[in-house]
Amino acid sequence: MKKFWNNKIFRVGLISIVIIIIGAAGFLGYYRLSRVQGTIESYTINGNLKDEENAQQAIIYTQKRDFKNDVINELKEDLVEENIYVQVEPIEEIGDNKIKDWDKVVILSTIQSSNPPEKILDYINQHKNDPKLSIYLTADSSKWSKDPGDLDVTTAASKSENINVFSEKISKFLLN
Repeated sequence: MKKFWNNKIFRVGLISIVIIIIGAAGFLGYYRLSRVQGTIESYTINGNLKDEENAQQAIIYTQKRDFKNDVINELKEDLVEENIYVQVEPIEEIGDNKIKDWDKVVILSTIQSSNPPEKILDYINQHKNDPKLSIYLTADSSKWSKDPGDLDVTTAASKSENINVFSEKISKFLLN
């Protein structure tokens, strides 16, 4: 090994490979951390309609990210005069609530490593044929590469021009 280490080309090559590996790992780590979704605080839209007998009851499971916050804020404006109570919950709570307790259930999540988070994927698979469920996923590639094909899923990139697309589709689903 000492003979190899004395060879300048070998040393430069080995050091270059190590630097490239460390740089790639650092970039991948930064990329992954920059895509981490936060946890939202629970809140309601049209909270005064919670106990109204004729009001629709809906829940939106989502994550804390600027794009998703903007979608929900635009949705709030659309629903302010409607007869619908909407509870907004962190996506981590999805397994704690039953779909039968709601008139409509919306999932607004992200795709990481080619799939939504595991809890969401389990929930989707469990309720994929229920018309109460509507799924909206964001992805850098604008598509869910592992979409099973038997789901009605709206997928787009988290770009400002897609805020209106998501909020209109969610609003339409909730009000029909």
